[in-house]
Amino acid sequence: MKRDKKLHIVIVEDELELRDNIIIILASKGFDVRGVSDGTALDEVLATQPVDIVILDLGLPGEDGLKIAERLRNNSKIGVIMLTARGMKQDRILGLDSGADNYFVKPVDIDELAAAINSLGRRIARPPVITSWHLNVEASCLHTPNGISIQLTAKECLLLQLMFKHLGENVSRTDVFQAIGEPPDDNYSNPRLEVLISRLRSKALRFDPASPLPLRARHNIGYIFLAKEKL
Repeated sequence: MKRDKKLHIVIVEDELELRDNIIIILASKGFDVRGVSDGTALDEVLATQPVDIVILDLGLPGEDGLKIAERLRNNSKIGVIMLTARGMKQDRILGLDSGADNYFVKPVDIDELAAAINSLGRRIARPPVITSWHLNVEASCLHTPNGISIQLTAKECLLLQLMFKHLGENVSRTDVFQAIGEPPDDNYSNPRLEVLISRLRSKALRFDPASPLPLRARHNIGYIFLAKEKL
């Protein structure tokens, strides 16, 4: 049977009113949306329905959102978006490390959430780009095409984790700031980001002079990781 083009989304949120509001708004934007209150109910949906993206709260009864995200990432290609009241940097790091593709803090701008869903849906629909660079998130380590390992700081790892999820695509500064836990409206955020990227490039050249880091700035847009595909 031919599958329709709508993205199939499941909201896992135990606050009924909030869950229903998100379902109504996202459905009005053309998504096929249903909601459940916990991981057990999510598993029942996954067993019987096609699902493209799961939107997860962290504080859930029973199995928490981090464990659900890890389980989904290890056993499926379903996209994962965290939507939670936990906005601390460490919470964001834990969410992304658990396998989330995006991390949003409540209250969320629905238009921004819808844009993230569409972007993630496009990535899920196409085959992944193969790159000769390799990022080991668990070890916070970047491997160059020559097999040289470069140890990363926490922010360097968060930055590259985002870029590797968007290989060959432009990534906005706003998304970068969100990934590394920097406030986008801080006057000092841009200089700190430039220093972070400059030091990362220098570190890569220091360890492997033959492999310049293919992380490029895009004027007035953001950044792009120019993936070198294996033949």
